[in-house]
Amino acid sequence: MVDDLDRRLIELLARDGRRSFASLADALGVSQSTVRSRLAKLREDDVITVVALCNALLLGHQVVRLLLRVRNLTPRAVADGLVGINQINHVALVAGSHDLYLEATCRDQPQLIELMDEIRRQPGVAAIQPIIVTSLAKDYTWEGLRGTAGQSISDPDGEAATGA
Repeated sequence: MVDDLDRRLIELLARDGRRSFASLADALGVSQSTVRSRLAKLREDDVITVVALCNALLLGHQVVRLLLRVRNLTPRAVADGLVGINQINHVALVAGSHDLYLEATCRDQPQLIELMDEIRRQPGVAAIQPIIVTSLAKDYTWEGLRGTAGQSISDPDGEAATGA
């Protein structure tokens, strides 16, 4: 279960993933060993991975979001076939008019064309709707899970305090 302390720890790391255990402990009002054990548990449970994020657009890369419709296979089966493609960095099953949502980064348009061809060759892919990202106004942060914008991960009804 993720609690308020975990959420606060994740929020601090989202702002600066290089913060020391001592700095995190001071900010949270807990011991370094508590921070160390909480962080180890969050990593072990695949709740977080601490990484450096970059704006791929500023590096000159092609960034694309793809909406896929599936036929003859389950969306999960198609998703399983897509996760091994290097340029794809996000695969999600979704509800609505599409079955899968992908995020991908390619070094240039020729690589994007190769990626689209590779996705089309995947069994079960019926249709692809590409969305080319031209500018990034906001990237993912833990903020979306705080306050009225989200709900407690440990309380699906949203009744527990979220730490906002």
